[in-house]
Amino acid sequence: MKPGDIIVVTKAIRDEGTSYHYFPPKVTVESDASLRNTLIERLKRENVKHFVGPVWSTDGAYRETRRKLRKFRKSGVLAVNMETSAIFAIAKYRNVKAASAQVISDVLGENGWQIAFGHQSIRDSAEILLKNVLEVISKESVARRTQHTKRKSLGKPTSTKLR
Repeated sequence: MKPGDIIVVTKAIRDEGTSYHYFPPKVTVESDASLRNTLIERLKRENVKHFVGPVWSTDGAYRETRRKLRKFRKSGVLAVNMETSAIFAIAKYRNVKAASAQVISDVLGENGWQIAFGHQSIRDSAEILLKNVLEVISKESVARRTQHTKRKSLGKPTSTKLR
């Protein structure tokens, strides 16, 4: 992967502290499948190159060891960040939908970090991703309101007062 690549996250490996306040270590935290799949479909329809897979979340800034890097890379983890597992854990605990899509902003390798925050490719990808995420959220919101309205009116006779 390189700076500017887009990832749609399936699950997050928990190596931070916040998620453990909500669930024991064995609990897996994942993105909501329906939100994730809707976003993936949208990105495909818009011909946006993206990768799909897990990320590793750690709150130990700059403490990613070579051993852990190799272990997680070998298991198919696409990227490392600090917050995804906590967000997924809180969403699971609160029974709300959460998904995550991310832009690679730097690269962690055997020889350290390649910092790339300022690259134009990152800004371009972030803009493309944001546009698509907002479209998915907007459609999800409309669908939820429509579903709520249907449930609310089912079985209840309604009428409008005439003046």
